[in-house]
Amino acid sequence: MFTYMSWIVVGYGLAALLVHLLHRRFLRNEAKDVFATHYILVTRDHGHQMEWYIRALSWYAKIRGECIRVTILDQESKDDTRAILERLYYESEVSLDIMDMPDAPDRLLSKNPELADRENQIHVDLRVPQEADKIPYVHVRI
Repeated sequence: MFTYMSWIVVGYGLAALLVHLLHRRFLRNEAKDVFATHYILVTRDHGHQMEWYIRALSWYAKIRGECIRVTILDQESKDDTRAILERLYYESEVSLDIMDMPDAPDRLLSKNPELADRENQIHVDLRVPQEADKIPYVHVRI
């Protein structure tokens, strides 16, 4: 009898803990929607790494409960970078925009002080190998 009662109390306790954790995460997501992180990735022939970069950002956003936007500026890639990005556009859990480098507006190519109060822009030029270290869960060996 005592064992069954203890299991019921433990079950109620775990349910209450789960509700509190989900509520806290929900409140944190509402507050962070105003201040988003915007990753701007400049690519050229990065088909082998691109899926890992996008999935790493997606996992980071899910674990941290943050709102992350990713804009890909592709500089005339000749490999399957574009096809991988178009497939990940529907699968990833981050807001993903894909555009060609010549078509990119100037506000994406340089830091924009007007957006500093709404989002944190992180520019990552993947053509430079050390720049990939700015992406969470990605470590570059040289």
